[in-house]
Amino acid sequence: MKYEIGSPCMMGCNIVNGGYNFAYASSYAAMHSDTAVYVCIFKKSDTEPFYEFELHKTMGIVYSIFITGINIDDCFYCFKENEEYIVDPYAKAVTECEIFGIEKKDTIHTSPVKLADYNWEDDRQLHIPYDECIMYKLNVRGYTKSKTSKVKAKGTFAGIVEKAEYLKTLGITTIELMPAYEYDEMGRFTQFMDKETLSRYIYMKHSTYVKNIYDREVKVNYWGYTNGFYFAPKAAYSYKAERNAGEYVDYTTEFKDMVKSLHSMGIEVVMEFFFKDVTTAYILECVRYWVKEYHIDGVHIYCDEVSLNALANDAQLADTKIMTIYWNKNKGVYRHMASYNNDVQNIIRRYLKGDEDMLKAFADMQLNNPDNAAIINYVTTNNGFTLYDLVCYDRKHNEANGENNRDGENFNYSWNCGEEGTTRKQRVRQLRIRQMKNALAMILLAQGTPLILAGDEFTNSQQGNNNPYCIDNEISWVNWKNNNDSTEILNWTKQLISIRKKYGILHSRYRLTQSDSLSSGYPDVSFHGLNAWYADMYNYCRQIGIMYSDTYSDKESRKLIYVAYNMHWENYALALPKIEGRNGFEVVLKSCDKKENIYIDSEKRKVVMPPRSMAVLIGEYPERKTTMDVKKKASKNKK
Repeated sequence: MKYEIGSPCMMGCNIVNGGYNFAYASSYAAMHSDTAVYVCIFKKSDTEPFYEFELHKTMGIVYSIFITGINIDDCFYCFKENEEYIVDPYAKAVTECEIFGIEKKDTIHTSPVKLADYNWEDDRQLHIPYDECIMYKLNVRGYTKSKTSKVKAKGTFAGIVEKAEYLKTLGITTIELMPAYEYDEMGRFTQFMDKETLSRYIYMKHSTYVKNIYDREVKVNYWGYTNGFYFAPKAAYSYKAERNAGEYVDYTTEFKDMVKSLHSMGIEVVMEFFFKDVTTAYILECVRYWVKEYHIDGVHIYCDEVSLNALANDAQLADTKIMTIYWNKNKGVYRHMASYNNDVQNIIRRYLKGDEDMLKAFADMQLNNPDNAAIINYVTTNNGFTLYDLVCYDRKHNEANGENNRDGENFNYSWNCGEEGTTRKQRVRQLRIRQMKNALAMILLAQGTPLILAGDEFTNSQQGNNNPYCIDNEISWVNWKNNNDSTEILNWTKQLISIRKKYGILHSRYRLTQSDSLSSGYPDVSFHGLNAWYADMYNYCRQIGIMYSDTYSDKESRKLIYVAYNMHWENYALALPKIEGRNGFEVVLKSCDKKENIYIDSEKRKVVMPPRSMAVLIGEYPERKTTMDVKKKASKNKK
């Protein structure tokens, strides 16, 4: 066995040139030049290392060592500094994290030196363009943890695979996973503690009157927006790891199985990352690693602007989806960047409940589609009400969080449709169903990329809790109930997705210009109100017709798609453009109750919309005769 100074440029543990390179950056060394750093090598299930090598200060505050002449592929490692074991920030997996929210006393967390080999076969990233995506955001644990999910591997990556056929049938093309790396859900890792918390922890740990530091009550971070080991999938989200708790098995293959299975069904996987207290270099290396090692199709990033710009301009990630809360659409070369559009959420919510002076903002967001960056549109996400709760509660009900209802957003722009919470009143329940249908249509029929929060398509509720970040029970888990209301909304969602996919103009890759550049007789998109071709946008207006010409996505198509919205509490008439010939518009989809008719007048120039309703009307104009056609016909008549 030989060991020498290693490379400081390969952080963590790397197997290279027949040896093992270990490198660790010591923040303690910045203040103490005599810092000693060790790498400790463990055999499986051992609690004491059988090798302990001192690392050499190599560059800056990076300590490294290169070891040859020994085979430790099946071993585990961690670093040691100031007599404390430290998990490698670049660890590819972490032991003893298999049970969510539970930590045994005196646990030593280590990482495997080498992951198991994996056969990806012919799997590749799908690279589905943003305009063709239907996104679906979920929490891995909460998505299938409830007994109502009826899956075997509840709350795991394998559980998602069991739901893959459902996702495909629904029409989903891209799932986004809330943090699914090894985040610290309960404060089990001291290396993430600030100085004050760490000092208090050490004092309590060695105090004579405290039996067990882990007897303290800990609020579990169910969402995962906190520190973590960003290179490792979350062990508690693995069915394989959970079943073998206490004895390490390579659970990373379960994540890879999930990605490969979803890819085979045409579904992309996007990972959400909440980077905290890490460098730009770390973030770049981490994202590249997940793309290369796990074949993920994109990331939703929370990080500083410098790191975000570095990701946007990284050549290796040029065709990887990168999404963030705000992206300056004037920057960037590739259309792989996307902006999460929180403004859309509030615009739709306010227009949906009939607020004044929202029509212009709503019309603008329906067409928002920047040239070199995508827009992610949603009306609900994990940080707030579910869609069902949005139409059932005027106020948040976060009492279960233990913070006296002080946490969570106070301004939700929600409306309970007449009664707070659950009700038996049929009138209120029917209105809620209609409002959910309206909201889904506003997202799925808009330009940009729609995102659905998991469970919204079948009326999942969090009982009015708009911030269940610390709730790990049936409140935050998706309830796969099956009743008339949930079935109705599910079928409605499928219909909307089907219509969106059928007509390319509803998800154009390019910005619509409201002009007839093809001289077809109809512009690519147009607005209509009381009069055709003109929509009043006064502050008191709450109704609009948006007509799309599918010719601009398919030159062989002559379909006109007219999407009518009336968010007023009274009937309202919208003008329909004239279509040459006998054919006019026909209603193919409506959000109002079956008993309520959407009336089209005998001349097919006006549609009367019931209160708080939307409808999709389809028409087809006849093929226009060109100048050449007219000359040919005239020539035949002369003969």
